[in-house]
Amino acid sequence: MNILLATDLYPLFENEVGIPLIIRDFALGFEKEGHTVKVFRPNFMLNVFIRGRKLYRNGKYADKVSGVEVYNKNFLFPFRKNSVLRAYKKFFKDEKFDIILAHMPSGILCADIISKALNIPMLSAVHASDVTVLSDIKYVLFKKRMVEAYKNAKCILPRSFWLKDKIKKIIPNLEKPCQIIYSGIPAKIIEQNEQIEPKKFNPKKAKILTVSSLIKRKNIKPLILAFKKIKKKYPNISLEIIGDGKLREKLEILNVKTKAGAKFSGSLSKDEVMHKMKEADIFILPSKNETFGMVYMEALSAGMAVCCTKNSGIDGILKDGENGFLMKPDKKHIQKVLEKILKLKPKEYAEISKNAFITAKMFSYENSIKNYLEKIELFRL
Repeated sequence: MNILLATDLYPLFENEVGIPLIIRDFALGFEKEGHTVKVFRPNFMLNVFIRGRKLYRNGKYADKVSGVEVYNKNFLFPFRKNSVLRAYKKFFKDEKFDIILAHMPSGILCADIISKALNIPMLSAVHASDVTVLSDIKYVLFKKRMVEAYKNAKCILPRSFWLKDKIKKIIPNLEKPCQIIYSGIPAKIIEQNEQIEPKKFNPKKAKILTVSSLIKRKNIKPLILAFKKIKKKYPNISLEIIGDGKLREKLEILNVKTKAGAKFSGSLSKDEVMHKMKEADIFILPSKNETFGMVYMEALSAGMAVCCTKNSGIDGILKDGENGFLMKPDKKHIQKVLEKILKLKPKEYAEISKNAFITAKMFSYENSIKNYLEKIELFRL
């Protein structure tokens, strides 16, 4: 197949600030399966500045990792029909695409225009950002166009189970097939972790870990405050916070002022993070409106007791008390779920750990690519 990806969430460079790699990982997987992928990256310039991203020139870029051609277009006004089609024809001329895969609001709005004008079938993903546009009054001017775009799609592809439920509530009359496209851990990492001895859980010396951008949405402040409370009862437990971001200085000041005793390690490489996960006992990230969160899957693959916010992230994959734990994103409930884990008997923890690894194995990267391609084949005609 010749696949067009329409999204502003595709990196032009390896370490482009503010652009996660998940959509590029999908493209890389499609290419490995023998398909051709090109990317139309539409940027609403005001949104770029609001998000604090760098504005790059219009034109063609080559992804050095996947070999995918990326065509960047900056729009002063939000995606008028004529300007979108002019950019598309300039970049792709008479090229024939079998399918358009739309990700993120800007990608969906542009893909809808192209799909209607050129009669190319479109599949539209659902991310947390799409839910924000559809439900926040600030974006009321875009909501109607977003709903129309979803109705024009052959299939709706939520990125997680909670997003599937959310989109159906926001657009109750959306009579379209709705299929999950999840992310996964590379089989190589799963195979490496399979060789590790089962974790021996000692709640009195439990190592708690979080890995996150230190921004408001990741909700690290109540975690620090909850940890401070728990540490009074379990003085030898630890909390390590890996990551960097705008709120790091404020969070470190809070940590010092409250004498919580958390350790800030800054940004670490993927290998270093995986090593930390193998050593730790509990992974917790109380994010609000997390689309999926690959870091949860990485923690599951390391056999950790993983804690995720209800109706966010991997809720739906994570079953409370079976392969992990669900919580509300406030200090009281974070403290409650951590205390619940610390009260587990070694055999109970071992069962959670085993189920966590089995879950990660089921949701491997290779399986996620296969799952996405199956949806494309089923709905592209």
